[in-house]
Formats: sequence, structure tokens, C-alpha cells
Amino acid sequence: MFKITSFGICPFVQRSIITMNYKKVPYEVKYIDLANKPDWFLKLSPMGKVPILETGSEVFFESAVINEFIDEVTDGSLLPTDPYKKAKERAYIELSSAVIWSYFNTAVAQNKENYLKCKSELENNLTALLSKFSGSFFRGDEFSLVDAAAIPGLQRILLTDNLYDDLNLSDENKNKFQNWIESATSLKEVQESVPENFINDYKSYLVKRDSFIHTKH
Repeated sequence: MFKITSFGICPFVQRSIITMNYKKVPYEVKYIDLANKPDWFLKLSPMGKVPILETGSEVFFESAVINEFIDEVTDGSLLPTDPYKKAKERAYIELSSAVIWSYFNTAVAQNKENYLKCKSELENNLTALLSKFSGSFFRGDEFSLVDAAAIPGLQRILLTDNLYDDLNLSDENKNKFQNWIESATSLKEVQESVPENFINDYKSYLVKRDSFIHTKH
């Protein structure tokens, strides 16, 4: 039994829950308020971030590390066995993290100048990620850890009013984006990776940030 500590709208927690769902491992989720972090959590999380994964007496942090651990201790693998291909997919997992952060900075930017700067970075990161997408998932027809890493960011882009339509992406990359998100959201493992009230909670969170895209765009 794994125990994962979560903040309900965190994309990095969602990555690990998608992975655990896909690998069909038993787990329980503990939710905390990141604005009021409990002492027990701070003792377990060296950087004060979610997710953390507890198993027995061991505690792991950072979603990419957690996902690889889960993948390695369960049957099958969501990473290639070939060292070159594995290294390549690990690199695109890191790029997926960059997409999430550049997206977040765009979504919460307080003025037009910062919004445009962050949006340009997001467009560059997304273009690089989508350039290697092929088929229904990153690797084609096979679900991988790159998909688990990227999907939360793609979902949040669509949940942020006006943002997707404002992105300067080629028609080819927009088609890839739509194919990827449609394939992902059709999976039960993805559908059950967020709390039931996730969409409303996430949109409420963005509105409270009083960001440029919501108030002035």
C-alpha cells in the first residue's frame, strides 16, 4: 500500500496518481493545505512540496522519481528498456515539467508584459514537446511515463479561459494537442486521477489569482 500526500489541484501529484492508476497499485491519498503545511509533512518533505510517497518506512519526493519507482516495483514498464530511448523519454519528462511551470506562470501573470513573456516560453516548450508526439500518445499507441508527466499540464491549459485559443501553435501541433488530450481523457486512469470537484476548484483558484488572462484579456 502506497500513501501519497496531495494538494487537490496539484499537477505533479496528478502525475503520480495517473501512474499508480495505470499500474493498478493500491494507494491512499492524504490531502493537505499547502498554505498551512502540517509539521509532520514538513518533516517528511525536504523541499516542502507535494507529492511525497510513503511506503513502509521509506519516503520519496519529486513526481518524476516517484513515477519511476512505482514503474520499477510493478509488473511491466512505462519506460523503454533501451538506454538511449529511456534517456530520451526522461528528457521529455523534464520538458513536460517545463511546460507545466511555463503554463502556470502564464496563467497567473498579473500584467500584459509578463503574460506575453510567459506565453512565449510556454509556446516554445509546447512546440518542442509536441514535435515528438506521434499517434494517440507520446510514443504512438503505447502509454508511457511521458504521457503521465505531460497530461496534467495539457488539461490545465484547456481549463484556463482564453489561453488555448491564444497560443501561437501550428495547425499540426494543435491537432497533436487535441489528439493527445482526447486519448488521455478517455482513459479511466486519467479520469480518476483528480478529486471529484477538481474542475470547479481549479477554475476558482485561477479566478482568485486575479490574473491578466482572466481580468484584462
